[in-house]
Amino acid sequence: YRSFEAARVKAGLALPVNKDVKGSKEGDKLLRYLDCAVIRHLHENIEDEVRQAKESGSLPLIQPFDTVRGLFVEGENVYPGGGFYEKTHTQIAVRSETNIIGVFRPRNLLTA
Repeated sequence: YRSFEAARVKAGLALPVNKDVKGSKEGDKLLRYLDCAVIRHLHENIEDEVRQAKESGSLPLIQPFDTVRGLFVEGENVYPGGGFYEKTHTQIAVRSETNIIGVFRPRNLLTA
């Protein structure tokens, strides 16, 4: 975040802001513009490190990631005292299309 913030200040750009969706519970900030930008910035820095290492003939300190996973705890408790929330979900971002070997849609969605 600090590196991203410094880059935006240097460029004279405002930081993106996470926002609530109309009609959602206030504070959920489901539109995660800042979070997305910070993660993209991190991966751009990693890719720059790899490029610089290759140019200098050395090994990079870190390899780029092909996928990124985020867990988002959202909504109200499903039941009192529980750890499950109505809208908790995992998002997976595939950063390289070569890693996608197929796409499918489930025929039937079952609920618990």
